[in-house]
Amino acid sequence: MAKKLTDYNLDDLYAWVESNYTIPVSEELMQYANLLDKIRGMILRKDKFGSKEAIVNYLLQFEPSLKGNRLRANEIYAETIEWFYANDTISQKAWKNFYASELEKAYYLALELAETPDQIEKATKILERAYKFRGLDIPEVEKPDALIYQKPNKVYTLNMDMFEIGNVPKDEIEQWIDDNVKQLPVKAIERIKQEALISKIKVFEDDGEDSRK
Repeated sequence: MAKKLTDYNLDDLYAWVESNYTIPVSEELMQYANLLDKIRGMILRKDKFGSKEAIVNYLLQFEPSLKGNRLRANEIYAETIEWFYANDTISQKAWKNFYASELEKAYYLALELAETPDQIEKATKILERAYKFRGLDIPEVEKPDALIYQKPNKVYTLNMDMFEIGNVPKDEIEQWIDDNVKQLPVKAIERIKQEALISKIKVFEDDGEDSRK
């Protein structure tokens, strides 16, 4: 027995999609897919179909395959939401913008229908909700310069001419060392002069020499 439109569900559509649209499809399955798309269009028409109940009632009255079958009409409405909107890959920001857009549509409709100042004020509250949905009430945080996350460059130099203080003549440095560290052992004084680049740096000790003495 051939399946009717109402016998199909999302499993049939998923199977078709997973086959890369290669498996044969019946006319009834295509009618089911078109019905889901039709219901999605009705969901987007807030001016004409403002609620789920309004859409279900429309289907019961004007959709031949669903006349008198409220249970299946409700199921197909839910299948429409599942098919078009149950996507975990959509970011939270995208969903916020989607709902904000829906609120803006509701605002313009409410504003068009408003007849009193009180109704206009209520309409503006809908727009305020859309404003907050987009996060526009949250102060924008200034992003720091990307350079602060980069590893700093370090320059090691013994050439003081690179700085404002400049180089001190070596003979003056040597004289200062001789005058101020007389109390230190000779080898310690020599090591200070080597580190100040006054004396030649000795990397290796001479035979028989003990730097600890």
